[in-house]
Amino acid sequence: MKKTLAIMTGFVMILMLAACSETAKPVDETASGNANGTNKEETKTEEKSGLTLEEVLTKSTEASEGLKSFSVKMDMSQQMSSDSEAAESMNIDSVIDMDVTTDPAAFYQKMTMSMEGAEESYDIESYFTEKGMFLFDAAGEKWMKFPKEMSDDLLQMSSQQTNPGEELKKLQQFADDFTFEQDAESYILKLKANGEKFNEFVRETAAETLPPELAANGEMLENMKINGVEYEIVIDKETFYPNVLNMIMEMEIAADDQKIAMKQTMNGQYSNYNKVEAITVPQEVIDTAIEMEIE
Repeated sequence: MKKTLAIMTGFVMILMLAACSETAKPVDETASGNANGTNKEETKTEEKSGLTLEEVLTKSTEASEGLKSFSVKMDMSQQMSSDSEAAESMNIDSVIDMDVTTDPAAFYQKMTMSMEGAEESYDIESYFTEKGMFLFDAAGEKWMKFPKEMSDDLLQMSSQQTNPGEELKKLQQFADDFTFEQDAESYILKLKANGEKFNEFVRETAAETLPPELAANGEMLENMKINGVEYEIVIDKETFYPNVLNMIMEMEIAADDQKIAMKQTMNGQYSNYNKVEAITVPQEVIDTAIEMEIE
């Protein structure tokens, strides 16, 4: 399951940074306000944009290429089950607050994770910079540092994912599958996708963004199947940055003579574009962190 989640993380990171020949259809302000995570009670009479989906993708690509930093708050739930009689289903809910910079690639994250049936939730704090990956072990009340090889792989992976310009171009192959709407402040892109072409896109994305030892596992990638994905990207009309990403993905992966099914629901709110200060690991964390041993 951990390898599966790594693939999905790479895919989700690309989509959250990103966000065709038809212009966007106007939508009801109240409905679109809910999509944006806001409660609009007044209807604006601002003139509707005549940009096409292709033009919005191009402008969003250009804006994302110049992106220096942002913040994200994400609510995520994962439901996992197996066809093995010995395996139990697993439901995990997470709330994530993260600050991200793209040059240099770095992030600071606080996450609260709870598991169905567990009495307590888990708080996880982490830093990821050129100094390495540091994670606070709440149970042991100590900081841990990932091995250099793993940190280097994560740094390379993060560098690729935080340059969404090239990845946005790949999304244009799904332009015919999008619905394209707008309200007074935002463009709203929605996609319901399934079928082999989407599986191929995920495999190609994984091969390009995962660490080499995972990307080289062709059998694992071939055994992964995307049953369906729905996502909504809300892009600001003025800045062309994404403000919202809501996603539901259902997938299966065959591993160790069993089939694992996973449904992931994610609701993300993005803010503080180009306003996040440089992320540095406190010296106390560097001095006291214990290096993890991973086989």
